[in-house]
Amino acid sequence: MVAIHAAVIGYVRSRVARLSNMQSSAIEIGHLRFQNPNVPNCTFQFQLHAIVDPSRRFRGEERLKLNQLPITEAAEQMLRQVEATWLNDPAQKEIRERLMDVVLQHLDEPLVQRVVITDWLCLPSQSVPMDSSFTTASL
Repeated sequence: MVAIHAAVIGYVRSRVARLSNMQSSAIEIGHLRFQNPNVPNCTFQFQLHAIVDPSRRFRGEERLKLNQLPITEAAEQMLRQVEATWLNDPAQKEIRERLMDVVLQHLDEPLVQRVVITDWLCLPSQSVPMDSSFTTASL
């Protein structure tokens, strides 16, 4: 009876230790900021994350970090061209699908299961007034 009790305690402790050492399968791709010509009075910004297969987390993180800038550039370029209705959709279904396509195009293997958008903001665009003393002749 003592041996069974010790085996159960050992098993429970090993499971707790594994759970406490588990890493999240979410990997931050980056902070994106863009303006869309269809919504000229707003600058959008958000955080983009990728959810990877937990068993391939290291490989996924490595490939995403290696391709972080091309993914960010392609994502911002795509977002500058989307329809204004997509930007106002609270579920962001179309945007997430398009961002997933962008991410997968930059990876040589299907490591990402889905993308997550957090901290979505629409900030008012501010035009910087041109200083009257600054002219193109002073360049």
